[in-house]
Amino acid sequence: EKHSKRVIDVGIAEEHAVTLAAGLATSGIKPYFVVYSTFLQRAYDQILHDVALQDLPVTLLIDRAGLVGEDGETHHGVFDIGFLSTIPNLTIMSPRDLVELQDMIEFSHSYNHPLAIRYPRGEAVVRFREFNAPVEYGKAELMYEESDIAILALGSMVDTAFNVRERLKEQGYNVTLVNARFVKPIDSAMLDKISTTHKLIVTLEENVSSGGFGRAVCQYINDKELHNYVLDISLPDDYIEHGSVDILRRETGIDED
Repeated sequence: EKHSKRVIDVGIAEEHAVTLAAGLATSGIKPYFVVYSTFLQRAYDQILHDVALQDLPVTLLIDRAGLVGEDGETHHGVFDIGFLSTIPNLTIMSPRDLVELQDMIEFSHSYNHPLAIRYPRGEAVVRFREFNAPVEYGKAELMYEESDIAILALGSMVDTAFNVRERLKEQGYNVTLVNARFVKPIDSAMLDKISTTHKLIVTLEENVSSGGFGRAVCQYINDKELHNYVLDISLPDDYIEHGSVDILRRETGIDED
């Protein structure tokens, strides 16, 4: 209603939308493409060649990233990390709650390269107001620093990780909690830091394991020849059936329990 002349509805034409955004970007405009994760799959070629190859400042706001419940099997946004991570020049971010999503969009205003911000379906979480570290390029957020076990959680899984940490502490464990924020680039400095003081590194994400955030952490630890055990908690490399998010999280092994 405020900016009707600055909004373009292309209908069900995701490929066209990305190339249109690229064209706008070459003309000095700052375009934002708002799309479901599962529908972004159709525009992979356009992201790769029309946006990223030219390093254009197009921002992809990827809704319904992760499990979507009753939207059904075709709508789970659980593949976007894998297919976007292979694209050069593209940065991928994922906020822990509504406030951080707003901060990431503010960050995008001055970021003049391809950027993807992925966030889940459903009612927005507003839980972590006491954590207010500014969004910096490629930097994770250290929420709690202890030792022994380090949990690196991405996006919607930060909420779950927070509860897991509370339960582990009740059992006497020392637990560090990191809000990853960035899938690409991965925060190598944070990994170097926690690898020296933690035996176990646990990654949590609402994406399939293949090509996911956890695999990127595993690869970094392996490439640096660091002596840490990494537990990759993610969705199975499969199609997820229809069902409520709570049930599907429990059945796929990524719930709090």
